[in-house]
Amino acid sequence: MAGKSLALTTLLFMLTACRQQQLSLPVTHAAMSQGSNSAANPGAQGVYQPAASQSCYSYILLRPKDQRATAVQARLRKTDQLAAAFGARKVSVDLLGDHANILSLTFPVVWPVQQAYFDGISSVVDEYFSSPEVQDYMCNSGFDEVRLSARGQNDRRIHPIWTARVTSEGLVKDPPLDQVSDLQLAAR
Repeated sequence: MAGKSLALTTLLFMLTACRQQQLSLPVTHAAMSQGSNSAANPGAQGVYQPAASQSCYSYILLRPKDQRATAVQARLRKTDQLAAAFGARKVSVDLLGDHANILSLTFPVVWPVQQAYFDGISSVVDEYFSSPEVQDYMCNSGFDEVRLSARGQNDRRIHPIWTARVTSEGLVKDPPLDQVSDLQLAAR
């Protein structure tokens, strides 16, 4: 377990050395907090400044179409970097969603797996995505969500570990499905 976590940590930290240049895509009407609206000032250009805890992907829709395409290319480059660092046998890296805005990381396991193993992998992935450089890149390139899953080699099923929204403050995890059902029952 410790050896696998160490190898995964090393691979993730190698990715920070492969950083692409920082994206600085201007957003039309990004200064919405000052009360301006897009119809009142159609020629305004601003710097992308999402409010705290807001989804980074929602700001992609404010960008002109050519900048949206640039952001999609940035997401594709990030996925290629991650896939090259891991190799398909260790972690599969995919982009999902209509606009290739969901980053899916899936690692193979023999099911069932102890929770401690999931926790170890999850903490390494969390540590990588909590780096300020990676957070900024994920937000500026317009990722919407990151999903971590295990692929059961013996049962051929995908077992979700967590899903997190990409916000201006980093990844915000949604509660696991089993906790959601418990919360819904408690609310009734």
